[in-house]
Amino acid sequence: MKGCAHLVDKWLTFSDMGHIVANYYKRCVVVLTNLEVGKSKSFFQLRGPPLPGKQKTPIMCLGVIPNHFVLIYLKNGCPLPPSSTEWYNHKKEDAVTWEDEYLDQHELFQKLMVIESRNKPLQPQKESNKAAPNLLDTLEKPKQQYEVIAEDEEDSISLDLP
Repeated sequence: MKGCAHLVDKWLTFSDMGHIVANYYKRCVVVLTNLEVGKSKSFFQLRGPPLPGKQKTPIMCLGVIPNHFVLIYLKNGCPLPPSSTEWYNHKKEDAVTWEDEYLDQHELFQKLMVIESRNKPLQPQKESNKAAPNLLDTLEKPKQQYEVIAEDEEDSISLDLP
């Protein structure tokens, strides 16, 4: 079925589905964003190794702007954002080597982000936040008293196995 997904809850969200795209196209998928939209990440296949040989597997890079994706062409060896944490949690044994191909580029990206964070002034706190801080309205639960059922060793249940 082809067509437009008019309902926002049907839209592709890379934080949840980036690995589906990487698995389908059998390549590294990079999503670049600005900090207002989200975090940039690299997505790898969850199963299967990268292509054999000395040549790196091609990269698909998408830039995320509010409600749109744009295709971005990257130069070889350019900085790449870190791997998504979901990949670490769900990858199969045969997919472990995906990240090895891009470690040097991940390191370049981290260095670039350090430089970028130094050049960016801290955002001042909004006056509205200073005047009315968020307060928790959860009521404190009353402390409960517990009744001691068995004080003697004879009355306790032993979990030792024979």
